[in-house]
Amino acid sequence: MKVAVIGIGYWGIKHVEEYVALGHDVIICDPNENNISTCKQKFEFITSENLENILSDNDIPCVSICTPNDTHFEIAKKCLESGKHVFLEKPIATNISDAEKLIEISNNNELFLQIGHLYRFNNSIKKTKEIIEKNQLGVIHSAYFSWNNFEKVFNDRGIIIDLGIHPVDIIDYIFGGTYENIKCRGWGIRQTNPEFSIINYKQISTKNPPLFVNIELSWLNPIKKRELIIIGDQKSLNVQCVSQKISLIDNNSKEIKEISVIPNNTIRDELEFFINSCKNNNIISSPYPNGSIAKNILEIILEAELKNSDKK
Repeated sequence: MKVAVIGIGYWGIKHVEEYVALGHDVIICDPNENNISTCKQKFEFITSENLENILSDNDIPCVSICTPNDTHFEIAKKCLESGKHVFLEKPIATNISDAEKLIEISNNNELFLQIGHLYRFNNSIKKTKEIIEKNQLGVIHSAYFSWNNFEKVFNDRGIIIDLGIHPVDIIDYIFGGTYENIKCRGWGIRQTNPEFSIINYKQISTKNPPLFVNIELSWLNPIKKRELIIIGDQKSLNVQCVSQKISLIDNNSKEIKEISVIPNNTIRDELEFFINSCKNNNIISSPYPNGSIAKNILEIILEAELKNSDKK
């Protein structure tokens, strides 16, 4: 299939690489000529077009949008209104009204809108969900995330909406239900917007007792971590979300059992799912990250931003 990748920065070039590996014909689009040049040095056969030409090309049924967060709505809206299926990197939008409009446009035009909540395709997270559903931990009461790495200064974004979506989405994927009592503290040292934050809230599920969720986010910590710890009254799980390793820990004996997980290429799998959904006309429904799921996760993140008691 022909697929356009709009925005060829750090994440967009990953999309190009995976689409090429999957055998698709990729067209790139970016107003930054340096990004275009970098991509063409790696993939000499790639062609570039401006957005208007992509929108008017009926031979391009699918697009990936990997542009800055505040541009997601306008670009996705134009693509959907031009009859394109859209893979939109998270967040779906920066406010709920825009998210609802994108969902409405995609539904009215019978187009697919998939959001880049990639951990729903991660084998360690899928295995964790399976373990939870088999009640192997006893009564689960809390979950803790460490989601840290050192980043450059961002003048246009904060860490809560940019990085916090992943942990919140993982909890929603594993446990489902609703949330309440969100608390948040976040601050920026090098920038005005927060670059580290603590978010906690209560997750209410029909399948489990209320769950206390605590999320630590940082763009200042040089030790990169993507770690989830889920604690039950009998056993606990330590999940390394990038290396896709899971340890099952007996709370009393402290015995540690390594759980077998076959790591997968999560980005490739989510993009392949998108392309196959479009090709086979398969509706993107829960637990896969459609617009409705992404809007619900955005609601939690926006409330956390609103409740940030340290906001400058």
